[in-house]
Amino acid sequence: MTPTQALDCGAPMSTSTVRHTLSKVLAATLLVSSPALADWVGDLRVKSAPAPGQKTAPPETKGKMYGRAGMLRMDLSPVEVPGGMSILFNWEKRTGSTLFHERKAATTRNLDDMSVKIPGACSGKNQDFDACFKEQGFKKVGTQKVNGHPTVIYEGVPPGAEGAVERQKVWRPTDLPEVAYVRSQTFDTKGKLQAEIDVTNIKVGEQPASLFAIPADYEELDAPGPNDSVMGTFKPEDFKGKSPEQIQEMIRQRMAAPQGAPPAKTK
Repeated sequence: MTPTQALDCGAPMSTSTVRHTLSKVLAATLLVSSPALADWVGDLRVKSAPAPGQKTAPPETKGKMYGRAGMLRMDLSPVEVPGGMSILFNWEKRTGSTLFHERKAATTRNLDDMSVKIPGACSGKNQDFDACFKEQGFKKVGTQKVNGHPTVIYEGVPPGAEGAVERQKVWRPTDLPEVAYVRSQTFDTKGKLQAEIDVTNIKVGEQPASLFAIPADYEELDAPGPNDSVMGTFKPEDFKGKSPEQIQEMIRQRMAAPQGAPPAKTK
């Protein structure tokens, strides 16, 4: 699931700033959006470069990340989203859901409907994160201890981002097969750091099943269809050869006008 697709699950947010911030979070964690080998939890911290047209960088985004076999949850608390929000991935059901806690509302999209697919090595039951990185053209460039874990450093250019992103670096923990990386960095074509994510205080252990499900008292909203969402205003060729950052900026510009929340599902 791409960053913009996750946001497009029906986020009822009206400011481009929060969308830009969340896009950076989800861009940095894209490779983590695949099944874990065991339950785990960690703290999430993201630093982002200033949005286009802004002089100062947004505040650090902090949250939690939870993994379990076939599932992933990200909890985020941007100041622009009262009550915070969560993103749920369920690879057995092939769904991605966005929860808005203050509203007690949720939207869900089918992952197979998304235009960008995560490689099979990243998402199958026998997923292998090292194979996942290699399948995307990343190469091992060294080793380093980061956030308390020995890591192998992978570096490369995401498929389709050639000429737009100079490189991405990920620090893959060798002592945590459950976790894709403990640090990730994305650099633009000028070599400027665009986003850095750290996953810290990781603990492997059973997590409550309720974390990976939509609460029973949450109202399920209809996610925007292809003709209703901002994604529906683009043609496939608009995204050809563009990096995730370029796509995010294209969508950000079209999201400048306030948008309302999606309607409640009809029973």
